[in-house]
Amino acid sequence: MANLLPLAFRSLTRNRRRSAITLAAISVGVAVVIFATAFGNGLLEMMILQTVNGRTGALQVHKKGYMDSTEAAPLKLDMSEGGELVEKIRSTPGVRAVTGRIRFGAMINNGSRSSMILGQALDVKTEFQVCPERPAEIGTGGEGAHLTEKDTHGGVLGGELAKSYGVKVGDTMTITASGREGGINALDVNVAGITRGAAPLESKRFVSVPLAYAQELLQMQGRVTEYAVAVDSLKDLNVVVDTLRARLGDEYEVSPWYDVLPFFRDAINRLKIILSGVSFVLFVIVVFGVINTMLMSVYERVREIGTMLAVGLRRRQVMWLFLLEAMSLGLVGGLLGAAIGYSITFYFAATGILMSPPGSMFKQMIRPDASPNVAVAAVLVAMLGAMLAALYPARKASLMNPVEALRTL
Repeated sequence: MANLLPLAFRSLTRNRRRSAITLAAISVGVAVVIFATAFGNGLLEMMILQTVNGRTGALQVHKKGYMDSTEAAPLKLDMSEGGELVEKIRSTPGVRAVTGRIRFGAMINNGSRSSMILGQALDVKTEFQVCPERPAEIGTGGEGAHLTEKDTHGGVLGGELAKSYGVKVGDTMTITASGREGGINALDVNVAGITRGAAPLESKRFVSVPLAYAQELLQMQGRVTEYAVAVDSLKDLNVVVDTLRARLGDEYEVSPWYDVLPFFRDAINRLKIILSGVSFVLFVIVVFGVINTMLMSVYERVREIGTMLAVGLRRRQVMWLFLLEAMSLGLVGGLLGAAIGYSITFYFAATGILMSPPGSMFKQMIRPDASPNVAVAAVLVAMLGAMLAALYPARKASLMNPVEALRTL
């Protein structure tokens, strides 16, 4: 086998142009696969962090049964604000911060017209510890500022909702809601900020208010319907979730962010499938390029193959000769492509790529991220793929009749 390697390399240098084209195809394919994987990882990480740090927290704690009826925002599945429960959550290893919230359905009106909204009451003292990117809801394109401890009766409206009512920062509206025990209550809310809107539907429905405001509106003093939790590292999220479930018992539900937003989890999974499909198509293109190169090599070297067989070279050695040629192309092309792919990845990881992610109305910075395992896998796949592509041409060469091959002009 070792004696065939120099012969394989010599054969590749005979037609340098064809070998160079094949190497270029493999290199570009590997480079694009690595960068596409890195870009996909960066996009997914940005979407996840944007959701976790700006909306849900890493996980949420609810009363048992709440998640099954979350759209109805049930107020009777509530919990005490603070106390032993919060201490249990906060003292769990891996937990960084905890904040209480209330989700509720209500009506909002400006004196002449009204519409249904989904209110989210935030504990301003701790909310931004759990979701530090929530103030970015205002950001460029929004108006005013997010809630502060001074905004006792302030509210942040979605951009589409504010636009439909023609309200601006400083205007006053009224929120009407049914309390925990069924009584109807109404309170004025001063528009402190207008978000630019992460998604059109939410921009039309959501209103954020201080926790104390919602507790007064809903007659729920000292109560919350959920606790959002930040963790030290999302890599340890499942461990923290399991620990919390064991500590809190069956009375409570502990839901990681992907269970809180199942539609978002499904969107991420679909995006992963699409990115994997792109990589597979590129791989197929590379394989067909190698097949073409090796077949042309077989047709051009018929007499050479006949000579090798005639002087005693075994058929399996002829087959291995072509496989080694393909493996060499795959190895060199894979290493070159990995170098190119990582160079591009590192460049854009440093500079970032500004774009609007799926479902977003504003731009975010994406930083591609590729682990060394991706390069190793890409090079191995390039080698194995090249050898697989050369299997048919190699077998065709090994099965030639030496006499007929020598007669070929």
